[in-house]
Amino acid sequence: MDERKSVFKRGAEFGLPMGLYMATISLCSIFADRVPPLSWVVIVLLVAGPWVVWRMQRRYYIEDGYNSEYATLWMLGILTIIYGALITGLITWATLQWVRPGYIYEVTQNFVDLYSTMPEFKDNELLQVMQRAIDTGALPSPIEMVTSTFWLVTFSGCLMSAITAAFAKLRN
Repeated sequence: MDERKSVFKRGAEFGLPMGLYMATISLCSIFADRVPPLSWVVIVLLVAGPWVVWRMQRRYYIEDGYNSEYATLWMLGILTIIYGALITGLITWATLQWVRPGYIYEVTQNFVDLYSTMPEFKDNELLQVMQRAIDTGALPSPIEMVTSTFWLVTFSGCLMSAITAAFAKLRN
């Protein structure tokens, strides 16, 4: 007889493919400045993200014999996102640390250069702050960027999972 898998174990199992999925988004966005079509990959994967989480929640719901509570499916989504974000964070950090160590500087400098040419942004305070951060070496490190992104992904994934969990239970 098959035993019911705990939501925590299933969340960890789903975390690996979710981590690879989100790492693909991260890596494509990091390299989109060098390979512009990767921007489209990022957009498609971001739009499909809620569907991917819904499929995982729905799969668990079916495996559980249509007995899962809404809170269980929501927790599954949260855990899947958290475990996936940990994997993504490690891959993104390694990429920013060793493959593209100047990425944060390049993006910030490109932003300042682009918006400095626009008359309406000439005296913008944000541009001045960003230029000062470049000049003083106060740009965030790769681990700071990854940590901030981890919390953003976790929070937004929690909200998204609340919505997709409701749809995972809709039909039997």
